[in-house]
Amino acid sequence: MAKPKDGDTYVRSLKAPVAAIAGELRAMVRKTAPDLEEKIKYSFPHYDLDGTVVYIMAASEHVDLGFYDGVDLKDPKKLLEGTGKRLRHVKIRTPGDVRNPALKALVKEAVKVRTQAAK
Repeated sequence: MAKPKDGDTYVRSLKAPVAAIAGELRAMVRKTAPDLEEKIKYSFPHYDLDGTVVYIMAASEHVDLGFYDGVDLKDPKKLLEGTGKRLRHVKIRTPGDVRNPALKALVKEAVKVRTQAAK
């Protein structure tokens, strides 16, 4: 498979059901944080604002919504997973999971953290 050139191509390259999940996540991120610039890095969508804030990466049965500064995010619903130095992610298993208000809150928090770090 050729490297996707944009988010639309990325989503179209995926198989069901992860394609629907990735499409819903992409729409949610773009609506929640319209100032983020969508770029394809490492063959999947990243959303940048003076550096990567979030990314969407499909696996075989779920899609990760990843946060580059995940360790710095407030996560009262305990959605974030991961043990790396900075990165954290949320595994999204159905399109309906994207409607969880806590996901939008994490995206907004990630933008806030990135904005403060850039100052």
